[in-house]
Amino acid sequence: MHPTPIQILSHIPGFVWAILAMILYFGLRQTRTTAMRARRLIVLPVLWLVFGAWGVEKSFGLDGLAGLAWLAGLVAGVLALRALRWPGNVRYDADTRRFIVPGSWVPMALMAGIFVLKFASGMSLALHPDYAHNTAYALAFSAVFGLFSGAFLGRALNILSHRPQTSAAVVA
Repeated sequence: MHPTPIQILSHIPGFVWAILAMILYFGLRQTRTTAMRARRLIVLPVLWLVFGAWGVEKSFGLDGLAGLAWLAGLVAGVLALRALRWPGNVRYDADTRRFIVPGSWVPMALMAGIFVLKFASGMSLALHPDYAHNTAYALAFSAVFGLFSGAFLGRALNILSHRPQTSAAVVA
């Protein structure tokens, strides 16, 4: 007998809802134009790299094919975002040493995508533990976790590329 949706929802730990609330909060902040320092640009991709890797490790293990699929997805996500040059219209303000990043709903969609993917993976593995040993299932989820994480890393690299290159001054 399969559990009802109410039974499923009643067994979801409270921290899951806290994570969803954080995602919504930070995702909504990304919809507005924001001035960010380089350090802050790195935090989000690092968090999503850790969250994605944790999801793969917890479900399938990072060693072996699942880890390789995650890494391949990560590289594909970075390369795709670098090729798309998203986000556009980024400016660097040298006076404040901040990047002016236009608002977008894409980060919210990416964050929600990672959350939904992790939730779906965890739920399906709880209901069908044998899926953890299904190679196609493990590879697909792992690659998509990597793809989402790579998209955040590619976005950060694109924004950071707007910083002007400093040349060494010649001292006579």
